[in-house]
Amino acid sequence: MARKNDYILEVDKIIGGKIYSLRLAQGLPRKQLAKSIDVSYPQLEKYEKGTNRISVGRLTLIAKALSTNISYFCDDLDVDNQEPVMTQRQRMCIEVSRNFMKIKDSHHQEAVNILIKSLAK
Repeated sequence: MARKNDYILEVDKIIGGKIYSLRLAQGLPRKQLAKSIDVSYPQLEKYEKGTNRISVGRLTLIAKALSTNISYFCDDLDVDNQEPVMTQRQRMCIEVSRNFMKIKDSHHQEAVNILIKSLAK
């Protein structure tokens, strides 16, 4: 196992990555989340990158703002077996999901879904 400090730094990155992923998946701008948890835009960016450690109180506010339970951020913290926080493919999936949610016409959404299913075969 890595030194304790290395473990803590990795946990900070994992939790930050989860905040980032969840925020993107919900289509929430960083500026809006930062305002709702009463921190600056650069501070939230540091949290998401794992540069700055997040207090439990602040993490509770983040969980509430992202409509999730605080335990979401602590699940699967087995750092030794952890994959990279987010791959480029995962980012693309989140972006596709965000754009899909912007489609207002349900028929168009269904057409996109059919297209994706046919491409996946």
